[in-house]
Amino acid sequence: MRMNWYYRMMLSYTPIFFVVISSLIVVFFAALNHASKNRYIETNTAIVEQMMKNTEANLKLVERNAVSALITDRTMQDFFSDRPMTLYDYFVIQKKLIELKSSFPFASSIYLYDEEKGRILSDSNLYELDAFADREFLMEVYHREGRSAWTEPRDYSLSAIDRNKQKVVSIVKNYSYPALRKGAIVINIYVSSLMEFLNQYSQEDRGTVHILDTGGQQFQESAAERSDSTRFQAVSDYTGWTYYAVSVNAAGYSALSLLSNVWIIAVLVIIVLALVWFTLITHIHYKPIQNLVEKINTFTGRKGGVRSMKAPLNEFKLIESAIDNLLKTATDYNTLQEAEALHRKRILIQELLDGHRTMSDAQWQEEAVPLGLPADWGKLCVVCVEIDRYSAFTESYKPGDQHLLKYILESALREMAHERGMLQCSVWTEPQQVAFILFLAKRHHPYAETVYAMCDEYRRWIHANLQLTVSVGIGVVTDGIGSIAQSYRNAGSNVSYKAVFGTNAVIDNRIAEAKSDQGSYVLFGSMQEMVHLFRKGDDQWRGKLSQIMDELKSRRLGRAEVASFAANLAQHMDKEMKATSPELSQSWDERYRDRFVALAKTTETLGELQRELEAVMNDLADDVERMRETSSSKSIAMRMKAYIDSNYADPGLSLAGVSERFDLPASHASTLFKKEIGEKFVDYVLKIRLEHARGMLLESDDTIQSIAEKVGYTHVLSFHRAFKKAFGYPPGEYRAIYRTQR
Repeated sequence: MRMNWYYRMMLSYTPIFFVVISSLIVVFFAALNHASKNRYIETNTAIVEQMMKNTEANLKLVERNAVSALITDRTMQDFFSDRPMTLYDYFVIQKKLIELKSSFPFASSIYLYDEEKGRILSDSNLYELDAFADREFLMEVYHREGRSAWTEPRDYSLSAIDRNKQKVVSIVKNYSYPALRKGAIVINIYVSSLMEFLNQYSQEDRGTVHILDTGGQQFQESAAERSDSTRFQAVSDYTGWTYYAVSVNAAGYSALSLLSNVWIIAVLVIIVLALVWFTLITHIHYKPIQNLVEKINTFTGRKGGVRSMKAPLNEFKLIESAIDNLLKTATDYNTLQEAEALHRKRILIQELLDGHRTMSDAQWQEEAVPLGLPADWGKLCVVCVEIDRYSAFTESYKPGDQHLLKYILESALREMAHERGMLQCSVWTEPQQVAFILFLAKRHHPYAETVYAMCDEYRRWIHANLQLTVSVGIGVVTDGIGSIAQSYRNAGSNVSYKAVFGTNAVIDNRIAEAKSDQGSYVLFGSMQEMVHLFRKGDDQWRGKLSQIMDELKSRRLGRAEVASFAANLAQHMDKEMKATSPELSQSWDERYRDRFVALAKTTETLGELQRELEAVMNDLADDVERMRETSSSKSIAMRMKAYIDSNYADPGLSLAGVSERFDLPASHASTLFKKEIGEKFVDYVLKIRLEHARGMLLESDDTIQSIAEKVGYTHVLSFHRAFKKAFGYPPGEYRAIYRTQR
């Protein structure tokens, strides 16, 4: 291995040699020139004054920047405005405070005070005035009359529980708009930073610059001063502080004159010693580097023989490259380990909630605790939080904003749980839903009431501070980790009941059980009847729809069941509209089918479904009515229908009689009725008679024979056969079944 870097390192120590020689020369001339003492004193005095001016200039810069920010920065002025502030608004103002603080030459702390709201916003947190640790100082200076100035050193901390208070000097600048004071900005300069700035070039305590306040007390304690030293000081007109420094003992200058006779010998001895010194040091320090480079070269030579044929590498570059690669590998490994731990934690929670994995409490502690999950609890409960109207949420916000809002949603509940001493872990089970596992202690008893109160406070906070709402489902409280999947299913089911309870709600088992658990499928028969009435143009469909929706609202339905009901209604409407005229069928396909289908996908609550459904069906009804009125045979068909509705009880009611009454051939009357009404004449007469018969069975005590005669049947046996074919039961059995349910 070549020794070129060895020689370079030797030469790198040459400055040591010159520093030593230069120092000796300075001492030599100082000993020979005793008169330089006076100039030394003048120089030190000038230095103290200059350092004082530099310090004052920086303090004025801090004051000027703070005043300028209050006057010109609109973001900072928003803190004193009357409009409601969100977490994001405070975050933006905090960024401005940090930017302002970064322009200061000293380490500092800064906060804003809003007199009207009684709030303090620092560069790290938001405080209420009553809970603010620096409140006493703020109130004293804020209400003081006269020009604001830098204070004397004082103890300062933001938190009332922080015992490690630091010395600061402060200045308070009031914010006036336009003349009435609304608040202030407070800048606290750390005394340690101020003294560090003053003495950044000082090497010894005796040469350190000190500051005395107006009472003569030092800003910082210093080492004991020699009584025979010379003190250089200057008083500031800006702050009133006294700056002083202690020089070297002036009597020492005379002692140096005694060495003038042996000066040359001493210089030669020191030069020889310096040469020997940095030669030995170079050799000692280079030896480890030489060994390290040889090992690296040996390893790279074994790894690739071709590389050894190249010219030797720069030793330090080779070592630097090897260390960089080692650090990069270590950093990548740590990052990979952290990502893997987070992924394992999410997978574990997800599998437990879904029921794909079960474990005992002992297994939980063995596997989950190393991942940072809670180990001790009294009870467990799962809470599902779902963003309402998620489709509108994704359309209103960019992906980055969506992630930020989801983080706020998750963090808000986590913080509320922490305030109550609840441990928790969470995972996003769906894009719009996050599940929290709450680990409850005995002090949280009664558990269900405690969890409900926290979730309701969380729901109200989200509604008040964010431009969105959430619905919360609370699962059953369980004893062990093995039954956590049951609590999750219960919570997910409860949050889906927002379809009947409405959005922005907290739903637990107690609230959910207030509704009937009968499904919506029992109303499908009423749905068919309502759709049929709509197709005929009978306005009774409106009351039927309202009746169906009221019945649905009394049941315990989830979002999936509401969507199923809407989809089924769309299918029935499509079937009925296809059986109408080509013009009406085409209008349905082009304008209304997609609107019906969209109801099943977009509506989250029954209230929304009813409003949207009534709107689209009213529009469709208007179109149907207009198209029917344009038909030349509309009035005849409708008159025939009205005649049947009025004379259904006549046993002699027939197509021939009706066609004769309206001066139409029987075949033409049958075709016209089928086209305009959508049903055959015989089928319509049968349906009207049986509908009236069903009503009498449920609402009166008349005999079957009497009811058959009242609806136009002369033979009760024919009535029995027709009724059973239409409704599945004979009249007497139908009355016994459905009248009991009513």
